[in-house]
Amino acid sequence: MLDVSINTIKVALKNNSIKISMAYPITRKSHFVLVESVSVTLSNNDFIDIPEGFRFDGSSAPRFLWWLFPSYGDFFFAAIIHDYLYQTRYMSEVIGTKKAQEFADKEMLKWSNVINNRNFGKKIDNYLRYLAVRLFGKKVYLEK
Repeated sequence: MLDVSINTIKVALKNNSIKISMAYPITRKSHFVLVESVSVTLSNNDFIDIPEGFRFDGSSAPRFLWWLFPSYGDFFFAAIIHDYLYQTRYMSEVIGTKKAQEFADKEMLKWSNVINNRNFGKKIDNYLRYLAVRLFGKKVYLEK
């Protein structure tokens, strides 16, 4: 199991030890499956275990925008966490659906900013993806 916190990700990035092959595509619709379970410490200090075999779609974007917002890239790990929080409706019974979705979206932004922050353009990309999930994620969150 891969154990991950923001600090361990920062160290792994500096040491170039992040595994690129921890997920692989399973359909032409850009869905992926986790090939190794991941334990993550969230910003609220809760731990989540994302199991091996977890299926997710990376960063969702309409196909015509894939040239600008592909479903995978430097932000991919943040997308895995976000998709897991959405699919499990993490904390929704405790803090309510609206706040749980907002937490998941903010968590994605936090992880994106840790991993995908090489330059100003990447930071803009992170924020645009965050705005997209804030604007369009509610429907997806309620469907899961």
